[in-house]
Amino acid sequence: MKKLGILLMALTIVSVSYGAKEKEDTTFTFQNYIPSAPDVVKEIARTKNLDGSVVAYPVFTGNLKVVEKMNKTVTKFVNTFKGNKDKTYKVEYQVVGSNDRFVSVLFTIEKNDKKNNVITKYNDAITFNVKDGKEMGIKDIFVQGYETALNAAINDKIKQFGLTVNETGKNKFKGAAKGTKFYMEDDSIVLFYNQGEGLEFADGQLFIPFITRDLIGIIK
Repeated sequence: MKKLGILLMALTIVSVSYGAKEKEDTTFTFQNYIPSAPDVVKEIARTKNLDGSVVAYPVFTGNLKVVEKMNKTVTKFVNTFKGNKDKTYKVEYQVVGSNDRFVSVLFTIEKNDKKNNVITKYNDAITFNVKDGKEMGIKDIFVQGYETALNAAINDKIKQFGLTVNETGKNKFKGAAKGTKFYMEDDSIVLFYNQGEGLEFADGQLFIPFITRDLIGIIK
């Protein structure tokens, strides 16, 4: 009887250990990342007319549990461009990064303010963790306390470009902060800023690219 009890305990331990190994860690990380790794989700191009707005967007296929979340996020985003009597939108997109870690989509948006006869162009982006299908924010790709180092790198880039930004006031340039927009290519991370976000030049848009390997130490 004693031997049977020991055997059952051993089987229980093996079963628990096996179950623990089976549970995949879906936390995003760049550790052991290979930029040339093959895609794990595929994209199908779609276009939707929303009361005068024409919106192009991707539909993802692959692991059903993962792509269901991704497509739900995209659908919610697309529906924000529904037109009305005062404004319509033209939205185009490009999948700028896709591999076994993430999928990143850059949207180019043209807003037609019919009431004031003004057309505004700006960008937005969605980046997904393809292990769990969740949208990632800037805090999901950088380590805790990244702001100081990343802001220093941003300021260096701005100086290299010979550009100026608002350093004070309501429209102060925020650099790296919660809500900073970005997209990821297979070998780089690009932060971007639209008109009205503290910029004082041309069309008021700024794209700041960083080679991923140059950010080792502050990326996850």
